[in-house]
Amino acid sequence: MITLARGLTMRALSRQCRFASSTPRTPRPNIKTPASRPPPKISKTYKPKSRPEYLPKTSSASSSSPQQAETLLDLWRATWLPLTGAALLAGALGFYIFGTAAASFKATPCSGSCEHATPTGRPPALDGDNAEQFDKELTLPEWWMGITKLRKRLAEHADGHVLELAMGTGRNLEYFNWEPLNKRVEGKLSKVGSKMPRGVLSFTGLDISVDMLDVARKRLVKTVPPMETSAPIVRASTMADHTGGQLSYLNDQLRLIHSDAHHPIPGPASSTATKYDTVIQTFGLCSVSDPVAVVNNLAKVVKPGSGRIILLEHGKGWYGIVNGLLDQNAGKHFDKYGCWWNRDIEGLVEEAASKTPGLEIVKVERPNILQMGTLVWIELRVNDKAS
Repeated sequence: MITLARGLTMRALSRQCRFASSTPRTPRPNIKTPASRPPPKISKTYKPKSRPEYLPKTSSASSSSPQQAETLLDLWRATWLPLTGAALLAGALGFYIFGTAAASFKATPCSGSCEHATPTGRPPALDGDNAEQFDKELTLPEWWMGITKLRKRLAEHADGHVLELAMGTGRNLEYFNWEPLNKRVEGKLSKVGSKMPRGVLSFTGLDISVDMLDVARKRLVKTVPPMETSAPIVRASTMADHTGGQLSYLNDQLRLIHSDAHHPIPGPASSTATKYDTVIQTFGLCSVSDPVAVVNNLAKVVKPGSGRIILLEHGKGWYGIVNGLLDQNAGKHFDKYGCWWNRDIEGLVEEAASKTPGLEIVKVERPNILQMGTLVWIELRVNDKAS
């Protein structure tokens, strides 16, 4: 019985297998498996870059104040130079304007209308009692206007036989190099053939004011050591206007002459020289009645070719507003100082050069920008053909 059942079962399975093998198989769908991704690379730990210094950093309220202070400090470091320069310029300009106004409007010894209608080179109210005070009052204004520095520069050009016209109280004297004159007086100057030291070999100073010349004489005694033991040779006035008198020192190598710049100018004291090597004038053309004639006189006594005429003057400047102020206060300035500060100095010198044979303008300079062109430095010479 069991055997019969097994046989029937085996037959049924055999038939089923044959049936399954005879029927076509359904193809399986082609399913692509996704490619495996490579493992991610392990990168370095990220560190944020520091922000540029010029970009503001976002920070908490507690740290904002120090960062702001640092930024202001950086700005100051970058701009302190132009800011400081602008502040100094503004301060100097204000100081100059205030000082000029104070000097112009200060009460003068001459009240009302003064007797002189034209410049004489001498303040109308000046006499022997206040000449030294007049000189002292110039010290501070000349310092802050830069004139003291220009006087030193002017003195550096004084060489050989020197003439100073309109010397006033002798404010240039202390800056001259007197070594050649001192050695000459002491007999220590080298003989011909050796190189002559640069400086003053002989000096002639002219001015219209006897009182100012007396102040200049006292200054010379302090400046030139041999003058302390030198007795002056006095020569009386020979002119109808009482000018022409002179004091002569050191064997006539140093002279102070009371003279009008419009008169013929005496030559050098030295017997070997007929012309001056250097002619100097400081603020003189504003103080004479005929500036063109005075420049012509200077050209007659300077050595042609190598000789130089050096003028330090003041007059009209670059700007109309400044020239207007000069015109407005010219009368008061004349009453106090005896000069007209609103003249066109450059134009006057050009006119003189055109009328004087051989006279040439070498240099025209307006130093010290804070003076707005009112200071004028002029160098002239006479060419060799004129002689």
